[in-house]
Amino acid sequence: MLANGHAADILTPWQIEIDTDEQTITVSKRNRILIGVDEDTLAFRFIRRVVIDQHLIGADITIQAVGGKLTAKCLDKSDCKRIKDLLMNYNKTSKTKHNIFS
Repeated sequence: MLANGHAADILTPWQIEIDTDEQTITVSKRNRILIGVDEDTLAFRFIRRVVIDQHLIGADITIQAVGGKLTAKCLDKSDCKRIKDLLMNYNKTSKTKHNIFS
């Protein structure tokens, strides 16, 4: 789900939160035993590539960074496109010296 999406769905356990103030992206997923949540956070300055793999129903997004990657699966195609567009727009309008996709 896109930022501030808190819907709990058995078929799509992944959530993505983008914080442009803190310049971070967080991918969280319910763990295998459905009790806790596994979470990965990445600073914008380490992002190097965003890959969207579209399927017949839904899409997967992989955010590749220096030293690793974040992946969220079974998201809406429109959510994946909005995430990519948000990151690209941030890159264009950012006044900081650490632009993503450098």
